[in-house]
Amino acid sequence: MTGTTLTALKQAQNALLLKPLDAVVFMAPWYTAAPTSFTDTTATLQPLPSAFQSVGYIDKKSGIAFARNVTANPIDSYGELEPTRDDITDDVTTIEFTPQETTLTTLQICNNVNLSAVVASGTSGEVFFPQPIAPQITYYSCIVIGKDGNDSAPIYLIKYCPKVAVTKYGGEQWVPTDLKTQKLTFTAFKDDTSGYAVAHGFGGLGWKSILTKTGFAYTVTAITLTPATVSASHTGTVTTFVVTDQLGGVIPNTSCTWVSGTPATATIVSGTGVLTYVAAGSTVITVTYTPAGGSPLTATSTITLT
Repeated sequence: MTGTTLTALKQAQNALLLKPLDAVVFMAPWYTAAPTSFTDTTATLQPLPSAFQSVGYIDKKSGIAFARNVTANPIDSYGELEPTRDDITDDVTTIEFTPQETTLTTLQICNNVNLSAVVASGTSGEVFFPQPIAPQITYYSCIVIGKDGNDSAPIYLIKYCPKVAVTKYGGEQWVPTDLKTQKLTFTAFKDDTSGYAVAHGFGGLGWKSILTKTGFAYTVTAITLTPATVSASHTGTVTTFVVTDQLGGVIPNTSCTWVSGTPATATIVSGTGVLTYVAAGSTVITVTYTPAGGSPLTATSTITLT
């Protein structure tokens, strides 16, 4: 067996180190469904349903904290040093952030009050409303979108919670050195319609460019053959082709079939895609790849030998 190195075994990839450089929290009334997809076929971010309102700026120092508290119930048995059975009895996800803007949306959330009927004074602009003396739990639907990279090739990190509620209010502290803010902790609950409490997503052009590195399977819809043209002397060596899919993923040559239109000019090994020069002339190399459960896909390369 040929030896290797730890670096080779590690297979570390810098492109997969994600860091949310910006993030936005969107809140909507409970039962507001998330879009079926957040990006279109060009990987461009799409507008959210109008019911989702941005909370605007959030505190940068604390950011958005997603916590997951999992409680297990281990069973111990005589004669065994480790538990012989373990069952998860609780799995609670919380979202914590501090909105910084004073808007209708943030005031409703921070004070657990419905302000839809509150109208500001038409003369003074004053807004006044009481805090509920017998508050009830108010549920929302929540979308959080973070962005890594720049606007030309963004990577979007997405979380959707169909049913959340504020379960902890941090309280306000009025000081001249900071904003009037309040840290909020939301708890995510399973929604009967969606069937889950938290969903995770990734998208954007930057994500599309690294998808082949992540290990996720996807549908191959087109292939490209490189080089697309070859001009050389027929007394030269050989050419090895590379087949890639529409996302840049490399398809093994052994998974394709290869045909030379004019074997008298150049021959190609069907299982390897290695082209051997024979005589002056031209030929077209055709490669065919059939994705699992799909239809055959083809690509060509034009060969000219002198």
